Amino acid sequence: MCIAAPAKIVEIDTESNICAADFGGVKQNARLDLLPDAEIGDYVLIHAGYAIEKLSEEAAKESLEAWDDLLEVLDAEDRERAENQL
Repeated sequence: MCIAAPAKIVEIDTESNICAADFGGVKQNARLDLLPDAEIGDYVLIHAGYAIEKLSEEAAKESLEAWDDLLEVLDAEDRERAENQL
């Protein structure tokens, strides 16, 4: 299964049409071929190395909160599994 993740554009190299996007402190490069009007500060969905859709700041924050909630649940399940194996 492939998932697109929201990120904020923090840099753009206009010569290569590649942006650096911030995923909560982790930067990843992505191509902007599908979003020629993207700008620094925009939130975008990134999938397979491409920015595929612009998001409003509100939509991006809601999505990021949902990811945080999911990761908390998965971490708790991992801890519980590890405790049960002891």
